Amino acid sequence: MMDGRRSSRVQGEEAPEPPSSRSRLEELSTKLHRVRAWLDGSGYDAALFTGQPGLAWVTAGLEDRVSRNEEPGVVWALVDASGIHLITTNVEGKRLSEEEGLAGLGLDLQATPWDRPGGLDAVARELSGDARLANDGHGPGTPEPDGLAGLRLPLTPQESARLAAMGPDCAEALEGALRDWQPAERECDLAARIAAALEKRRLLASLILVGGAERRRAFRHPVPTDAVTGRDALAIIVGLRGGLNVSCSRTVCAGVPQADLEARHRAACAVEAAMITATRPGRSWESVVEVGKVAYEDAGFPGEWRAHFQGGPVGYLSREFDVVPGTASAATLITIGAGFAWNPTVQGAKSEDTFIVAGGGARSVSNTDGWPALTVDTELGPMRRPAILQL
Repeated sequence: MMDGRRSSRVQGEEAPEPPSSRSRLEELSTKLHRVRAWLDGSGYDAALFTGQPGLAWVTAGLEDRVSRNEEPGVVWALVDASGIHLITTNVEGKRLSEEEGLAGLGLDLQATPWDRPGGLDAVARELSGDARLANDGHGPGTPEPDGLAGLRLPLTPQESARLAAMGPDCAEALEGALRDWQPAERECDLAARIAAALEKRRLLASLILVGGAERRRAFRHPVPTDAVTGRDALAIIVGLRGGLNVSCSRTVCAGVPQADLEARHRAACAVEAAMITATRPGRSWESVVEVGKVAYEDAGFPGEWRAHFQGGPVGYLSREFDVVPGTASAATLITIGAGFAWNPTVQGAKSEDTFIVAGGGARSVSNTDGWPALTVDTELGPMRRPAILQL
């Protein structure tokens, strides 16, 4: 049986240690090689990463936790022939040096006075000089956002290991909050408890959606409101650590679910299982969506895929790109080590977890042994997917 689950850590156990210096150095070496190869092939001498996904990627996990969800960030990274130069203000420089494990990594840290007009931009210009500079959409140089973002795929072995380590934390934060759910609880209160559980595990809540019995049926993206959840609730999260993202969704119900909800949830699980099974090295991402379309029809919901995007590769964004059939990115081939999350929805129901592509099939990183499961038949055998938790 294709289980995909992994053991949960004992409650209260410490979070995993950060990657070793050796592992991070190996990852940094891979990133430098990719950037320099791209520079050589694109006619540039240096690349500037000002956004948070690019910064975390090129530095092997350095996070700009000060300006959450702002672009550009307060820490930039410039890569040239001499190495990686971090650019920030004197406000952040000391903390980065002392708390972010930079010692021994060979990263050059440049801290400019916070009150210097255009300080980060000015330092980037000084460092690059007359070099032909590409940027990710901000700062000096020529914008090349797609080219630089494309370097983030596929994940390195070190990134796959980090993704696998944080997956259980994301799932346990979500599942723990849902086990304490009450039908009278408001959506925003449940979302707050999920956020707190993520933060306790050193995870940023990149996304939290909560839909109660009424709103989960009405909206595919149920942004939490002050509405009372009612007899059931769907919660969806994306957790962020070290720049990497893990997605998962779970549903909870007071007592036995209504037949309609149970049927739709099973259909979503069947579609997701078919897509997980189809996510293999050498296939295109869009071919998996085609498998999903057939699975929707087989489950009795033809055309339902049109109501919501289906997911795709994960990494330094919740989806590095949405798999839209007919686009260049959707036609790219799946590789071993790629992270992915499919998120099929059937009005009011959703099934979603994060996986890593392996040679013998997909490996789950966000399923735990502590959540009930249902079994779906696939061409590779039975697969367990999260069921509706009955309280």
